[in-house]
Amino acid sequence: MARSSNHMPEVQFRRLEEGDLPLMKRWLEDPDVAPWYGSDSTEHAALRAEYGDKIRGERRDRSFIIQIDGGDAGYIQCYVIDDHADYARQMRVDQGAVGIDLFIGERWARNRGYGAVVIRAFLEQIVFGKLQAEVAIIAPDPGNARAIRAYEKIGFTWRKTVHIVDEESAANTGAEYVMRLTCEDFRSRDHVS
Repeated sequence: MARSSNHMPEVQFRRLEEGDLPLMKRWLEDPDVAPWYGSDSTEHAALRAEYGDKIRGERRDRSFIIQIDGGDAGYIQCYVIDDHADYARQMRVDQGAVGIDLFIGERWARNRGYGAVVIRAFLEQIVFGKLQAEVAIIAPDPGNARAIRAYEKIGFTWRKTVHIVDEESAANTGAEYVMRLTCEDFRSRDHVS
């Protein structure tokens, strides 16, 4: 179905479920996703180990499937950075800040400007909504210019670049381009881009 360039998609977030792991595997193996959203293994057992506690609600981390106009389009998660002591020590960001990670997994949803729309909705509904966070942090790979541009459109600003060492995950070790947005700045911005 052809959509006009002015089409404003309907964005929803549904909780990640065990049945989503094959979808996550496909997305994480996509050559446009893999360089930016590392995973040590995409085997079912490894994905179950990585996402199982989130699916069962055993952590405060929240994991969702992004739905755009009713179709599963990608993955997004948020977490209180302080809950991850080693990461928090390396990041050195505001106490209580909520970190966000995401990717658009479906090709039909890429390069259409949906990334910024998804993040705005997630901030409004979840991060600054349900979680009532004061600060959001997003930290893409410094080479991911497309993601950085999308985050800047929303109001995230660069604070620093850090090198993260994750002793448990080689895929999560590397440089992060740390960007910050306060709830106050988000609410005061005109969200039309």
